[in-house]
Amino acid sequence: MCRKDRLIELMHDFVLFDGGVKKLPRAHQYFGVKAAQTHARQKKGGIIWHTQGSGKSIVMVLLARWILENNPNARVAIVTDRDELDKQIERVFTEAGEPIKRTSSGRDLMTQLGQATPRLLCSLVHKFGRKDVDDFDAFIKELEAQPSPTVGGFSCSATSATARKAASCTA
Repeated sequence: MCRKDRLIELMHDFVLFDGGVKKLPRAHQYFGVKAAQTHARQKKGGIIWHTQGSGKSIVMVLLARWILENNPNARVAIVTDRDELDKQIERVFTEAGEPIKRTSSGRDLMTQLGQATPRLLCSLVHKFGRKDVDDFDAFIKELEAQPSPTVGGFSCSATSATARKAASCTA
């Protein structure tokens, strides 16, 4: 973990200020972000599995920051299945100095996805569908088939088993 090149990278790319407190990732967070970066460069999807208290929020901030810094056309949507988790993500990103838009409704989500900005947003999985949607996979395929010309497509990230259904929408 403390090779010279890795230590320099940690100081340059992995320092995070969380509400004014300087934080560095733990080893599993660092290597998780590095593996995700490799997958993102190859335009491949994947899942980082975390348990309670393992630092999911820090990984999300570090990975989202890296994606947005390294791809000027990228957008990051963080999808959760609980309102309190959605609020927590908004708070963590805001305290880390990363501006994030928390959508307020399904209509707001679709409006935000149809614009070039904001580049970082969070939403509840429930906002992806309509009350009359029975075939959720077909609904996601319909969304994928109609990306906004301003944005060029979208990618989703899930933080729970329930939300992983929506996470199949990577472009």
